[in-house]
Amino acid sequence: MAGARERRGRAGVVETPPELARRLAEPFASPAGPELLDPACGEGALLLAALELRGGGPGEARRLFGIEIDPERRRRALERLARAALLPPEELEPNLLLADALAPATPWRPGAAVLANPPWLSFSGRQAGPRSLAPRQPGPGGWPSLQGAFLARIAEHCAREGRRARLLLPGSMLELERYAPLRRRVAELAHLEGEVLELGEAAFPGVVEPAVLIELAPGPGGLAGSGPPLAGPDAELLRRLQRFPRLPERSFADPGVHTGNAGKELVGAAARPGSAPLRRGADLAAFDLGAPSRHLRLDLAPGPELRFRIRDLEHYRSFPVLLRQTADRPIAALHTQPTYFRNSLLAARDVEGLAPEFVVALLNSSVAAAWHRGCFRDARQRSFPQVKVSHLRSQPTPLLRRADDPRLHDEVVARCRALDPRGARFDVERGQLDDLLRAAFGLGAAAEAGSVL
Repeated sequence: MAGARERRGRAGVVETPPELARRLAEPFASPAGPELLDPACGEGALLLAALELRGGGPGEARRLFGIEIDPERRRRALERLARAALLPPEELEPNLLLADALAPATPWRPGAAVLANPPWLSFSGRQAGPRSLAPRQPGPGGWPSLQGAFLARIAEHCAREGRRARLLLPGSMLELERYAPLRRRVAELAHLEGEVLELGEAAFPGVVEPAVLIELAPGPGGLAGSGPPLAGPDAELLRRLQRFPRLPERSFADPGVHTGNAGKELVGAAARPGSAPLRRGADLAAFDLGAPSRHLRLDLAPGPELRFRIRDLEHYRSFPVLLRQTADRPIAALHTQPTYFRNSLLAARDVEGLAPEFVVALLNSSVAAAWHRGCFRDARQRSFPQVKVSHLRSQPTPLLRRADDPRLHDEVVARCRALDPRGARFDVERGQLDDLLRAAFGLGAAAEAGSVL
């Protein structure tokens, strides 16, 4: 049993819980609605939910179709549907196709609307799935993933057949830059119908990636990207912040040491000959950069067996501001005693016309926290919330250069320099600095603020 669970996890397959399956199928509950297709039907959870909502019975079962690549899961789906519809399984055999839904030769049911919880499996990054499971047909570019390949094919089906699709996806697909080519491809074919329904991290047992439920309709338009929500208690605040300028896009980067598959060989807790101090995300708190807690070997060379990226020390020293990558809001500090740092830290370059202290104060402000949490799903997940370079590039600022308001700029810089993160008055003085920035955005003091501030 454990082996079966492990295989399903590696393939990105998690069965849709019955309650969520019914929620997905609910708009197609009318028996007068279109035929339905689940192109990754697994053991039939979505088709069973649709059958139940449509009143069950043989007639409705014959209007449900699925495609499944795993013979055992397809057999189980066939048995469950036939039992629910009071039909012999052989009568529904033609409805459930044993095939690779992403193969060009695999037919998708003409005229059918789509219900789908496609497998979630990426083929790049730290948690990459095995390449043997990757779709053979190339996708639209960007981050390679099984769910992305299904989304592109579903959008093509919507456009060709003039039908809607309802599907479950990782929330990150709607906003991360790595999925931008996929979103552009979908935008040529289909658009969002209604609002994105955020399901959070509890939608699937054992899955921490926040899930969203979306509905696609035929016709160009596209997917929701990053940006403030259109509804909710903080929408008006975020719209107000949206009117402010942004820090220059090139300000932020992910230049840290990428250890690739050689982390154990490269990084250690103790110094050794041929190593140098190395900082990581845990070494940084707001306004406070601690001493490096790790050491980096510099006497190894990358090759076919060891894949990593280390640049010249001057490259790392050139960034005056560092930020934590795993956090639910920007957390920044000046890059004092600069040295190597891992990619668990992001970085900010010099912003022409603004002192680094102003940038640090802005990024640590309650305004930046409100913007980040309000706009980006990655920030709202309980497990491993994320700060991304693309998120930071959207950060509003009250000043683009000191000349815009020298008094404000210089007072923020002076207060930032005076902060002692280990001093008794740190919280009070940080609050005063935050109120100064809030006033620059036209907001009241933190003590008077609403929910996100």
